[in-house]
Order: sequence, then C-alpha cells, then structure tokens
Amino acid sequence: MPSDALHYSYIAEELDGLLKDGKIEKISMPEKDEIVLGIRARGNNFSLLISACPSAARCHITQSKKENPAVAPSFLMHLRKHIGGAKISKISAVPFERVLEIELITRNELADEEKKTLIAEIMGKYSNIILVSFDGVISDCIKKVGADTSSKRQILPSLRYEYPPKQEKISPLETEPVLQELKNFGGGDLSSFLIKKVKGLSPVSAQEAVFEALGKVDTPPLSEYAATEIVAALQSLYARDTLQPCIRMADKASVDFYFRPYKMFDGQYVFFDSLSQAIDEYFKDRDKQNRFNEKSHHLSSLLKNAISRTEKKLDGFLEKSESCQNLETDKLYGELILSNIYKIKQGMESISVENWYDDNKIIAIPLEKEKSPQANAQACFKKYSKKKNTLKQIAPLIEQAKSQLDYYDSVMLAFSLCRENAEIDDLTEELEKAGLAKKRQKKGIKVKRQPSQPLCTEINGFTVKIGKNNLQNDRLTRAAKSEDIWLHTKSIHGSHVIISSDGQSVPNDVIKSAAQLAARYSKAAQSQNVPVDYTLVKYVSKPSGSPPGKVIYTHQSTVFVNPAPPLS
Repeated sequence: MPSDALHYSYIAEELDGLLKDGKIEKISMPEKDEIVLGIRARGNNFSLLISACPSAARCHITQSKKENPAVAPSFLMHLRKHIGGAKISKISAVPFERVLEIELITRNELADEEKKTLIAEIMGKYSNIILVSFDGVISDCIKKVGADTSSKRQILPSLRYEYPPKQEKISPLETEPVLQELKNFGGGDLSSFLIKKVKGLSPVSAQEAVFEALGKVDTPPLSEYAATEIVAALQSLYARDTLQPCIRMADKASVDFYFRPYKMFDGQYVFFDSLSQAIDEYFKDRDKQNRFNEKSHHLSSLLKNAISRTEKKLDGFLEKSESCQNLETDKLYGELILSNIYKIKQGMESISVENWYDDNKIIAIPLEKEKSPQANAQACFKKYSKKKNTLKQIAPLIEQAKSQLDYYDSVMLAFSLCRENAEIDDLTEELEKAGLAKKRQKKGIKVKRQPSQPLCTEINGFTVKIGKNNLQNDRLTRAAKSEDIWLHTKSIHGSHVIISSDGQSVPNDVIKSAAQLAARYSKAAQSQNVPVDYTLVKYVSKPSGSPPGKVIYTHQSTVFVNPAPPLS
C-alpha cells in the first residue's frame, strides 16, 4: 500500500483546502483506535476519519457511517472536553514524514483562546493519535507508549511531545545530493537502494520512480544520464499537476489506491475527484472484507473448538463402552462360581470349571483370594450390573455426540459456501441458538435484519434455488410449494435445492441439472457419480426440535450425477 509521506503530503493539502476555518461539531470513536471528527466548513458537513489501526492507519474524509460503542472511551471524552467546538486553523504534513498536524483554536474555561494540535501519526504498528497542548505537552493519546514498550520514545500524557526520530536520509527534491548517492549504486534492486537513501517513499512509490525512468527495477550501475532520469522521476512524483486520485482494480476487486496511476502496473483504474474519496472507497471494500473475515474466523474457531470437544467426549464414551462389552463374561463367571461353590475355598486365586454354555469346555475363572466364594460370585454379578447400567446410560450420549458432530459437519459446509455478511449473520444466529456463541446484546431499537438470499438460477425456464446454510435451507424449503421438487445429496451433507414447478411437470433433464447443482453444493463437490435424492416438497417434513437444516422425506427417487460447475 503506497500510504507513504508522499501520499500524505497530497492528503494534507487536500484536507487543508476543504476544512480550514471549519468547526469541530461532533467527535465519535467507533473503534478503539479510530476517531471521526464531524466538521462544518464552508457551508458543508464533513466527516474526518483518523485511524491508528496498525493494518489500516489512515486519515481522510469519509462517507461511511459506523455504529458507536454504548460507553464512550476515556480518550473520546477527553477530546470532546478539550477540542469540541474548536476551529481548524491549518492542516499540514510534516515534510517527508507520515505525520499530519491539525492545528486548532479552542477556548479554555475562562473563554480565552488556546492553541492545540491534533497529531495523526500514520506509521503502521506505531500509528497513534495525539492531542498536544499549546505548550507542546501531550494532553492525551489514543495509545499509551511507556518505557516498558519503547525505550527510545514514550508517548504519555504530561510528557513533552517529540516527533518520531529523524531518518538519516536525503530529500528527493534535492537534486545534487540524490545524484551523489546514485553514484554509489553498484547495481541490483535500485528501488530498495532509494528507500534506504531517500525520504518519504514506500517501496511501491520507489519502484514506480525507477520504472518510469528506466522501464525496469533491477538495473546495473547507473550512467550519468540514467541517474539524471531517476532524479527527474522522483521529483515528478511531487508534481501537483499530475494528481489523478484512483484505485487500481483487478478481477473486479480493488487492489490499492494511488494519487495517480502508477505506470508499472497493468490493470484498470477507477478515478475519483479527490484522494480522500479514493482512500475511503478502497478501505470501505477492504473493511467490509476484513469484518467478514474476522467474523468468519471467529465463528469458525468456535465451531472447530466445539467439534474438538465433542470428538473428545465421543472418544471417551466409546472407550467406556468398549470396556463394558465383556459384561456377559462377568455374569457367566458369577453363575459358574455359584454352581461350583462347593469346590471353591477362600484363598484360591482361580478355579477351572466346565462351561455348560460352551459344550462343557474348561474355563478358568479368576478369584479374589481375600473374598469368600459367595462374595466372589456377588462381585461378578455387581460388575455385570454396573457395566449394564453404564451401557444403558452411555448409549444415548454416544448417539447425541454423533448427532452433534453430524450437525457441526453441516455447519462447516455452510462456512465453505459463505460469501456475504448476511450469511455470516445467519451462521452467527445459528451458533447462538446452538449455544456455541454468546448471544449478542440488543441495544436500543431492534432492527430486523434482512435475511440472506439463496443462490438462484434458471434451467430451461424453471427457477432453481440453492440454500447455502442451514437457515437458508429451512427458509427455502418452508417457502416452497407442495408440488415443487426438493433435492438433496443422499446421506451426504449438502444444500437443499428447490425446483419451482409452477404446477407444471418438470422434465428429467431439468431434474438432472438441478441434481448436479445439489452435488456441487455438498460435501461431495469433488466426487463423481454422486447420489442425489429428489421428491415433492409435500413429502418433506421437519421433525419437532430438530436442528436447523434437518428434515426427513419419503417417496424419493435417486439419480446419480457428476457435480456441475459452481454458479458465478
């Protein structure tokens, strides 16, 4: 991502032109490391987002709306107290640094004017948002950095604010010093050499300068002419007349934002009126994907942990059941001891007797020598009774664990098919009902969410719908008409598929094509000759108390198909 000092020099100019003399009317903190300033400037309302998120630090005007936490964080309360209603006098970037300064004019308790500075340090994992008083002392910051975290630079309230340590590099706008450094280049990756020697450039911006000048990144030692071209290319990056804010696209997805198209990249560019708009649009898509991935990962982890716990329980139940399988032997020993009790004397460790249940074959029965013959028999009957009761109690637990694992397997399939936030909400709701996820706290007015939608396609004039998770499957089957056709892979977890018949007879080729889709959206997606059952919806029912997606059906026929390609 080229969010380097170069880009933020453009952002600072843009923000200063838009927000100078504006008034801060609202301050919010939607994330623990992000603030949004509501600013009224030149008759318009703006939302200035400043983020110190390590993976997405940035500062720009935003159109996105985020929900605020129920309890205001202390840093937010501090900002509201000290800069609420403040006037913006200037926004600037520290030369060749990823540091923006928003100079503010506020009034103290005595209504006297005071100058304060809100500083945004856009530096990856070291990003921070800092409020500095008129005397250069830190008033508060969104991330506290003490001596235990950094021995070189502490950022804490009441300490004097110091800029990040200066890098021993030269300005790209100083022609002679840059030319002098380029004389020392011995060949190889010139962009990496420039990053070490020149201020304010991200790797991709340095690569662009080299590519623009020489048409390649890896080069031999430079001629005087080539060095001059490199300097010109570096300085052209700061030419304001080339500003064309844009996002580079690939496969219909945003790859990165730039202040102008970078010639080194092929691909389609989408252009914007401002760099803020480009950054906002880029991060809107990225944040959406990140939130999706974060939710998906969290729920997937909960499910995997549940599967692991259940498998461990099942192994324990099966092991216990296995240890009780010899209960009939205990009963036999007890009966044989009683029938031969006159032969047994206390102190014997075993006795060999005829087993009348097995052609009078001789069988050796172990004895406890400290017990009487009668007590040995009772001990055998007691073992038999205990094992019998254990098996009786453990059998439903084994079935329950197997049923849970079977259900969890169906949810894991849904994760593999999940693509939209609405589908993640379905899975969240399902795991909440299953007791695997904590129920979300309902705040304020309850807003009914829009349910996720199944896949939909048309086969020879017939509409075919495919559920992608258990809640979708239930909704899909419940909404279908009794004469519609319902399909599902036979004894294999998969999607419910509905062919809307509209009262017509559905041809076999349509059923086969729908069956191929049922195979595709199932656990057998990579298999061949997959069995798919189909029947009328009226023969499909949901047992009372069964988990989402679970149904029983009758009057089915079976067709064997190869999975179809996935729907685009």
